[in-house]
Amino acid sequence: MLHGILDPEPGRLVFALFDGPAKLHQAECVMQPRDASGMPDFIAGELETCGHVLADVPRWTFGAGPGSFTFLRVAAALGAGWAAGHDRMKFRCLPGALALAAALRPAPGETVGAVYDGRNRELLCFGVTAAADELIPSGEERILTADAAAAYFAAHPMRLAAFAKDAPALRELLGDRVDFTVAEPDLTALALSRAAFDNDPDKMVYIRPAVAGR
Repeated sequence: MLHGILDPEPGRLVFALFDGPAKLHQAECVMQPRDASGMPDFIAGELETCGHVLADVPRWTFGAGPGSFTFLRVAAALGAGWAAGHDRMKFRCLPGALALAAALRPAPGETVGAVYDGRNRELLCFGVTAAADELIPSGEERILTADAAAAYFAAHPMRLAAFAKDAPALRELLGDRVDFTVAEPDLTALALSRAAFDNDPDKMVYIRPAVAGR
């Protein structure tokens, strides 16, 4: 069964098309929240490249953050609109942090952290645990200053993954006190999740719903 993945990431939108566990296609475009109205055209163009149209894809997963309030909500609303117009279509919203953490290939039982520039000289950390054959949220969602991050990760050592776009701000914030890996998210983690396709657009990850400029 065809399964589309749409992940709003810092500064870009990533689309992937899977058939079961097999990834058929992946593409990305530079996109800021204010540009989110271009999502449908981007997706339609990529599906056409694969020889498909929207109605051919009955399952969709939307990356649900952490991230921009506007970007995440537009993606979720897009899924809700599609599902309303196509009887066969089901969607779900999953933390995009699962895909970022998956790039570290965590061992069974290991918890790793997906870290983001939280602005205001703080970082956001979303914990992800490798459970059986899927990744799941660990329940740890934190907003940390530089000092708090150094203390927290000293007490709770874990590997950390970050987006390249966020890396400069994180390095400025953490210096050499806390190390992290600049990683390319693995959307397979979203495709393989056993979470239900519940057509619920409200399962967003808002560690901090809105922030002022740094």
